[in-house]
Amino acid sequence: MRHEGAAVEARALSDEQRETALKLVAKYPNPRSAILPLLFLVQSVEGYVTETGMREVAGIIGLEPAQVLATASFYTMLKKAPQGDYLISVCRNIACTHLGGRKVIAALEDRLGVTAGETTEDGKFTLESAECLATCDGAPSLQVNYEDFYRMSAVEAVALVGRLERGEQVTSFRGEAVKSAREISYETAVAGLQAPGTAGELSERTIGGESPRSDTAPGTRPKETGEGSPNA
Repeated sequence: MRHEGAAVEARALSDEQRETALKLVAKYPNPRSAILPLLFLVQSVEGYVTETGMREVAGIIGLEPAQVLATASFYTMLKKAPQGDYLISVCRNIACTHLGGRKVIAALEDRLGVTAGETTEDGKFTLESAECLATCDGAPSLQVNYEDFYRMSAVEAVALVGRLERGEQVTSFRGEAVKSAREISYETAVAGLQAPGTAGELSERTIGGESPRSDTAPGTRPKETGEGSPNA
C-alpha cells in the first residue's frame, strides 16, 4: 500500500511499452534472459540506455541495477549517452585505412563540424571510427545505423550525409533502407515477439531438428542489391 506523499519510482517506459516488456520476458524460461531486448526497448525511447531505464529493467526481471549496467556497458550497440539519429561508423582497420578510410573520416568531420566520437549539436548525427566492420572486401567501408556502405570515397560519404539531412530514403549496399537509431533499437527489441513459442521451445526445435533453411550457400555473401552494388 502506498503511503500518502510517498515518492513515485521514476519510469522510462510508458504503460504500453511496459506491456511490451512483459511480453518479452514471457518468451524466456528465465526472466533475466530478456535483459538485452529490454535494454534495446529502453534505448528506443530516449535514444540511449538511461539510468532510470536500467533500474526499471532490473525491477522487471529481478536483478540488481549494477547487474543490468554490467550488461549494458559490455555491448557497443547499447549507448550510455545521448546519440544522434544516425550513427555513422567509419572503419579504421588496415584495409580501409590503406584505401582511404582516414580521408573519409576527415571529410565527414569537416562536413558535420565534429570529431570522431562526437554528436552534432542538432542531435542528427554521431560520428565514430570503428575498429573493424568485417567488410574488408568493400574497403573503405562505413555503416549508417549498422547498414553497410562499400567502397566509399570522401565525396560519396559527404553526399550521403546530405541525403540523410534532406530526409531522402537511403538504402545500403545490400538494399536495406536506413532507419533511425530509435527505430533500429525497437525492431531489435521486439524481434523475438515475431516468432511463435518461447525462446526455449524455439531452441529445442532448432537444436533437436533441422536448422532453419537458408538460400545462401555456405561461405558466400547474400546477394547485394543496394546502391553501388554490381547487382543493382
